[in-house]
Amino acid sequence: MDHAWRRTATACSVSAALLLAACGGGDDDPAPPPGGGNTLPGLKESVEIIRDKYGVSHIYAKNQEDMFYAQGYNAARDRLWQLDQWRRQGEGRMAEQFGPRFVEADRAARMFLYRGDLEKEYASYHPQSQAIISSFVAGINAYIDQVKADPSRLPLEFRLTGTEPGHWRPETVLVRKYGITRNIGSEVDLARNVTAMGAKKVQELSLFEPPIDLQVPGGVDLSQIDGSIMNAYNLGHAAARFQASDFPGSPLGAKARDTLAKALSGPDETPAASSAAEGMARANARRIARYESNNWTISGARTASGRPILSNDPHRALSMPSLRYMVHLNSPGWNVIGAGEPALPGVSIGHNDRIAFGLTIFSFGDEEDLYVYETNPANRDEYRYQGKWEKMRLVEETIKVRGQADVKATIKFTRHGPVLHEDAARGKAYAMRAAYLEFPGTAAYLASLRLNQARNWDEFTAGMARHYTPGENMVYADVEGNIGWFGGALAPIRPKAGWSGLLPVPGDGSHEWDGILPGASLPRVLNPAKGFYATANEYNVPDDYAYKDMSAREWSDPNRVQRIGEVLGSARGLTVQDTVKLQYDDLSIPARDLMGLASSLSSPEAEVADALQRLKAWNHRMSADSAAATIYEFWQYVIVAKVSDLYVPAASRATFGDLDKRLVMNRLREPDAAFGADPVRGRDALLVDALKEGLANLKEVLGNDPAKWKWGDLFHIKFDHQLAALLPADQRAALGTERYPMGGNIETVYLGAYGADFRKIHGASYRQAIDVGNWDNSLAMNVPGQSSDPSSPYYKNLLPLWVKGELFPMAFSRQKVESLKADSVTLQPAR
Repeated sequence: MDHAWRRTATACSVSAALLLAACGGGDDDPAPPPGGGNTLPGLKESVEIIRDKYGVSHIYAKNQEDMFYAQGYNAARDRLWQLDQWRRQGEGRMAEQFGPRFVEADRAARMFLYRGDLEKEYASYHPQSQAIISSFVAGINAYIDQVKADPSRLPLEFRLTGTEPGHWRPETVLVRKYGITRNIGSEVDLARNVTAMGAKKVQELSLFEPPIDLQVPGGVDLSQIDGSIMNAYNLGHAAARFQASDFPGSPLGAKARDTLAKALSGPDETPAASSAAEGMARANARRIARYESNNWTISGARTASGRPILSNDPHRALSMPSLRYMVHLNSPGWNVIGAGEPALPGVSIGHNDRIAFGLTIFSFGDEEDLYVYETNPANRDEYRYQGKWEKMRLVEETIKVRGQADVKATIKFTRHGPVLHEDAARGKAYAMRAAYLEFPGTAAYLASLRLNQARNWDEFTAGMARHYTPGENMVYADVEGNIGWFGGALAPIRPKAGWSGLLPVPGDGSHEWDGILPGASLPRVLNPAKGFYATANEYNVPDDYAYKDMSAREWSDPNRVQRIGEVLGSARGLTVQDTVKLQYDDLSIPARDLMGLASSLSSPEAEVADALQRLKAWNHRMSADSAAATIYEFWQYVIVAKVSDLYVPAASRATFGDLDKRLVMNRLREPDAAFGADPVRGRDALLVDALKEGLANLKEVLGNDPAKWKWGDLFHIKFDHQLAALLPADQRAALGTERYPMGGNIETVYLGAYGADFRKIHGASYRQAIDVGNWDNSLAMNVPGQSSDPSSPYYKNLLPLWVKGELFPMAFSRQKVESLKADSVTLQPAR
């Protein structure tokens, strides 16, 4: 596409197709031309930005402030609509632009803003974090001022909605909404299950790591806990859902505005399963709620070069534009490259010239508790605390609303936190205590700024001691040959005996935290004897760790880390390419275990017998060209459901869901009377019946011909621009990507989860394979590209590489950057 179409915005037709044909794409503004200048207020000295042919910007500045200013400016150039939605939803400022429907969502979002000491808040992230954040925000605002001065440069989303971006404040970067925290929703769900089945039965059907004796706190009636308690919390954390009426300034007609609203909206809540495919998608969604990711660090004793190799592929929702944004930052005192999120300064995953680091979620810290209060019948704004009535703190927020007067919205707080729900009929109130609202330095990822400048293990661990949210398994390697792991966490200390944090507790003063676990006490490993350290969100708290019993109890299954350990534990002479190959490893350990149990199965039905034969000959890899992989995927879903039906009371199945797959496998290995008078025979019959049912479901989706059952024929990746639905089919294709077959599943290192159409929706949002010390030999991948502009060459250029299992050079030295240079721009200070 020619960039010139963006200059004709004022002449656009109100017809959606004509508008898009005339106005084209999105955010990545081409001006100024390569090699040209750009004068910006607020810069102290000139800054050079070299973009390599993969779309990564390398920023060279003469001072720290200009470097972060340029980072903010450049991120806004590539991702302005994404940034504006991040700001508005995070701060609770949607109604200002989109109207009165968003007042309640804005009020809910503001319940979760940090309201503590900002001086301590800034000091926690980095000694100069206030200056860093201010510079970063100034750069974003500088680009916003440019596009406001020249509306033809506005990304298409703004022009179609009739809106414009708003300015950022330094506090915008501190919002808490986007942190990955836990576990208030699980508390509500567990309370409902305990009410339905009793604590003993729930414990029998659950997997808590480390094991715990589940106790119901005294003073709380769990039967009064219901889903409505979570309404405000969910509203404050949900993605925006638009309607046509939210865009009165749009140039589109009514029908096109409705299409636009759906296109710009976040996903609906997962619907009830009406088909096997939807049920499988729901099962995937439940399992990816624990944020599966992989990382490992390998000692030079196991590598071909004798240098460490560090690898990381964090898994999140796959979207266009990508969640991740790569950048290289270079100024005196800084030289760091990697990925973060476009709304945050610095990088959270990557390397500098001395150390490398990579993350997965570490589920040790349980940062949230639900408190239940008795309220005063004479004044419902008072709650009982230590035998007396204590007043709630009432905070009145002013919410600006497009087209009408400001709205005053009251948010209530107890001493523990925001009041989520009030039940006046029962005289109850429910508030959330969240460590990230109470303690400074708990905005997501900002503590990575310290890691960006760390020079050695001591400085790295000092930085990780303040890396509170999200909780991270951060692996480490340095140029001296050291490797390590640090379990970063924000872990409240619950001193009361039997208080696990798994269930709601009374807010009467009987359940009070005793601060948080100091960073110096968090777990770590330096130079493990086995020569590598890997994590994949599994329970990995060391057995001898002094504070193990403080841990949260919900972790991902260990399949992926077991597979990583199998490969690394038997290998020597590893290269960077070997570690990339492991990132794409598609062997399923659960499939291998299941086939060990099913090796003697048989069936008189030809179709089932043929499927068994295929499965027995299978190599347990979820490869795109495998029909057996497809059979297994449909089979295992039915097995989990059938075994869960045997153990979970029917009345509780809807709320409890399925058993953890590890418990299912345990029941299959050691069948009991639930399978019948002859448990082994009953188990085998269940497996055969499940295969028959799975085949029936498979044929509904793919037909009767096994030659057309290849896993990649079903499981696939395809990205569409969010506005594609407004376009005619021929133009829609230009904004989207091709359809590519996928391998792997939720159980493999090469992880992928899918929706009801078997499109991959969750997987590696970023990959890196770092040759520590020989930095230019490192590799990286962002998907589908760096830019959100369909006309940019960096919009979807990385997807074909990602699909093939390839990464691109992670250029670090100036010489390497110059060799891959695609274009450059010099930002000049205004005089």
